[in-house]
Amino acid sequence: MLVEIEGEIDSLISVIGYASTVIKWEDIIADLKETQVDLFTIGEDMLAAGKKRTLSEDRTKWLEDRTIQYRHEAGKIKLFVIPGGSPESAILHVARTSARTLERVVVRYAGSVYTTKAIQSYLNRLSSLLFMMSVVANVRKGISESIWEIGRES
Repeated sequence: MLVEIEGEIDSLISVIGYASTVIKWEDIIADLKETQVDLFTIGEDMLAAGKKRTLSEDRTKWLEDRTIQYRHEAGKIKLFVIPGGSPESAILHVARTSARTLERVVVRYAGSVYTTKAIQSYLNRLSSLLFMMSVVANVRKGISESIWEIGRES
């Protein structure tokens, strides 16, 4: 269980690291690096069952604040954005789906391994931040999002 969680944390840290090499905007790079540090802290927190470094609840607040900041830049968001557009946006969508995988694995094993509300909240909000970054990446590149429309016949 813990091996699977730690493996998913490692995968996400690596995808975010790759994203930070593709992206050229300093604000997004800095935020990605902060999430990597938080993910290492989550890994240590879970492995040491809260006896070493722990993730504080204020990190989730930081995620929410950064997500709101990017949302303002992105403008109105339609549901069901089809991932793609720019390479920067696409890799952030890959990171977002990796974050969702990690969240699901932690929730699946929550009764069997050490976790906290702060860890679970953080992981839940992280995918929202990565989504907003992906939309902003396309805005900054001047690329319109592709939208999948509900109820539209093919």
